[in-house]
Amino acid sequence: MRPRHLPVVVLAVLVASAACGGGSARQVVGGPAPAGVGAAMAPAAAVEQFMGFAAQQRYTEMGYVFGTARGPLAQQQAPARVNRRMQAIANVLRHDTYAMTGVVPVPDRADARQVTVQLRRGQRTVTVPFIVVQGPGGRWLVEVVDLEAAMPRRT
Repeated sequence: MRPRHLPVVVLAVLVASAACGGGSARQVVGGPAPAGVGAAMAPAAAVEQFMGFAAQQRYTEMGYVFGTARGPLAQQQAPARVNRRMQAIANVLRHDTYAMTGVVPVPDRADARQVTVQLRRGQRTVTVPFIVVQGPGGRWLVEVVDLEAAMPRRT
């Protein structure tokens, strides 16, 4: 592996471990969502909340919008760990503007949708797919962000 690929590998591991459930039942670590984190009742609304919190560097709140069908990551892992992971994701997703360009079903997953987002930073525009999953209470959570798609291409 060449050293220039190390940041991509590190981010991929961070995101994969953040999305992994582990296997057995997990202890609820976090409490209720902080003020300002509403229940996203549509896939695009979850991505919009997530992007807004990322732009504002509100990592705790991001952890309540990122998770799996079992619920938000912030209710499954220690706050310091969640904040580190959300900060890493937010750093990759930095942008000047963004636009959601589509929401489509994920094949073979009735509880999931792919939300496509175009990020613009300077003269560069990238398309980033998000997988959003329906969690407890019908609330939508960001489950996966394709961080590699958001990263600058090396020549």
